[in-house]
Amino acid sequence: MTSYAEMDRLRKLARPLYLELRALGIDVWATERPDRPAGYEVHAGGMRSFSPRHADRLRQRIEEHTAGLVKVLWAKWDGDLEAIRREGEV
Repeated sequence: MTSYAEMDRLRKLARPLYLELRALGIDVWATERPDRPAGYEVHAGGMRSFSPRHADRLRQRIEEHTAGLVKVLWAKWDGDLEAIRREGEV
């Protein structure tokens, strides 16, 4: 089991990536996947407008920071991130 300090470190490393992805117009979400070793999967949508090389690099960064991104995505206490998530909703 990962310690709280390690989970917090992963979240802090992934938060700027989440903000960057959202600024680029990329939707990011996580789903539970019991069939996966980690138990979840991170998805990103809206990368079709990027060059294949840029999209591949973004996918690689998402893969590298999956655990931290899940913590960011499932956190309900960060008011700034909640506002960013709601941006564009009608």
